[in-house]
Amino acid sequence: MSPVVRRIAPERVTLCRPHKMVKNVSILLLLAIIVALPFVFRQPPPQGDWKEGDPTLVIVSPHSEAIRYEFALAFSKWHQQKYGKPVRIDWRSIGGTTEISRYLASEYAARTQAWWQNQGKNWPDGAADDLVRSAPPKNPDSAAVWKAYRATDKADQISCGIDLFFGGGEYDHSAAHAAGFTVPMADELPRELFKQNGVEMIPATYGGEIWRTPYLIGNAVSTFGIIYNVDRIQQLHMPKVPSQWVDLADYRYFGELGLSDPTKSGSSAKAFEMIVHQRMHDTLVTAGYDDDKIAANEAAIDAYRKQKGAAYRRGDVPEELAPYQAKLEDGFIDGLRLLQEIGANARYFTDAASKVPIDVSMGDAAVGMAIDFYGRFQAQSSVGKDGRERMKYVTPVGGTSVSVDPISLLRGAPSRDIALHFIEFVLSDDGQKLWNFAIGTPGGPTKYNLRRLPIRRDFYPSTQPQIAKIAREYDQYGTDQLGDPSIDPYVVGKRFTYYRRWTGEHFSFLRDFVRVACMDSGDELKAAWKFEHSTYDYAPPDPVLGPFPVVSVPGKDGQMHEVKISWRAAPDLKKQFEPLDLTRAWLIAFRNQYNDITSGKLKGTAHGYLGLAR
Repeated sequence: MSPVVRRIAPERVTLCRPHKMVKNVSILLLLAIIVALPFVFRQPPPQGDWKEGDPTLVIVSPHSEAIRYEFALAFSKWHQQKYGKPVRIDWRSIGGTTEISRYLASEYAARTQAWWQNQGKNWPDGAADDLVRSAPPKNPDSAAVWKAYRATDKADQISCGIDLFFGGGEYDHSAAHAAGFTVPMADELPRELFKQNGVEMIPATYGGEIWRTPYLIGNAVSTFGIIYNVDRIQQLHMPKVPSQWVDLADYRYFGELGLSDPTKSGSSAKAFEMIVHQRMHDTLVTAGYDDDKIAANEAAIDAYRKQKGAAYRRGDVPEELAPYQAKLEDGFIDGLRLLQEIGANARYFTDAASKVPIDVSMGDAAVGMAIDFYGRFQAQSSVGKDGRERMKYVTPVGGTSVSVDPISLLRGAPSRDIALHFIEFVLSDDGQKLWNFAIGTPGGPTKYNLRRLPIRRDFYPSTQPQIAKIAREYDQYGTDQLGDPSIDPYVVGKRFTYYRRWTGEHFSFLRDFVRVACMDSGDELKAAWKFEHSTYDYAPPDPVLGPFPVVSVPGKDGQMHEVKISWRAAPDLKKQFEPLDLTRAWLIAFRNQYNDITSGKLKGTAHGYLGLAR
């Protein structure tokens, strides 16, 4: 039977084509209008009485639109009153601190290369990578570029075209300075910003955290904690609300935990560091070391390190402190296991840390981790008509240090004087009021309650009469009661001592660990976690997910090496191995281990894992 061939008259073809073209053009025009609408109706950034010819300040920041809006408007008015001209702020919202660091590295490398070559000098191979190293490179040609770059702070020579880095964490700002992006500026600011009536307004350190250096100055403080949806906690029949980090590893939160990606969010990375740090502390306490003994031991180790100088190696301690150091390192591994177990409960890891509180407040996740101001802001937004908060934020007692959001001056700032004025404003009472004053209060924000904690000492209760008087006056305008011991950073900071030696050098490693062990192998991890908890009639063995795998990786020396996760080795792994080689090997190993658990090949006992089943 011959196939039926349908023929179409030529006139019908010619009539259809214009119709299709018109239809396609209409669709494209409609899409163009939809895309253009947000730009057409977008409100211009506030700039007060600014007009063409008045100063413009360029700031790169991970801060939210609310913070950018309020500070732009208030600073412009403040600058006009104090210096005679309003200022327009050109905000560069590149993303989180990781994206900002990458952007600055790229810009400074390109600008330095152009400046160097314009002098008729040869640009050495690898100089762009060497430029951002904290120490001079061994290559003498690259070292010459490195030294010239760090000796130059003029906008017409080396500049990324941005004046200030505003927001993020102390780690990110310290890393930016180590890479040469930022320059000292503290000595150029009014002294009264830092000390008044004999009282230090912004301490250099607090609770072991760095709050101020010549090249970064904290302007707001943050703690890290747990957020939970009141109704969802009841629906899950939880015996108590979550109040400590370890609560997030409870299997009853499986698929209910909202987390953010620590490789994208500096605040999330800091929260994960806090979890490990507290676990190390608790391991020491369980072993019989109280806080006074821990402090004494750490002081002795610090003195020992200074005595040894360049010969010191990580983990070196006086012989009598070897048992203490061993327990500390055990605590680090326990902390990583806790991260792994918390990751196993994750509903997701989001790129945007602000998404977690929104989801928890809406009930899309029952519980999550958040920086304090995200948690408090969303808790306020979740209040219903009955006045009840549907989401709550809690700071784990002894589970978080008080860290800062700093501001730093970038190398080659095009508007250096205006930039220093902005820093002055941010650190003054006028700038600090924006963080916690309520909308419409004297000196408060105009549109958004920011619900952040100012850093200045005179916003908090004090034994100093003059400071206490100011704090009482300010307290009546606050969105949060800064005198509450659970909020006051000068009280919270005393409950947690941050020892930089413990986890400070491990910050980057912890980010990578969470990504490899919990995110990129997330499906396998969740399957193994679920299998273990559904297989045992009693509590699963500890560690539930087995010991960390040992991997074989080619080193930069050309030799194969067995790599074991440990406190001593972790910070130097990227120096010894290509990061991609290392993460690839770990990813494969973790996935295989999780799959072995799920398939029953890796059998557990109440005392740990016996290894592959025979």
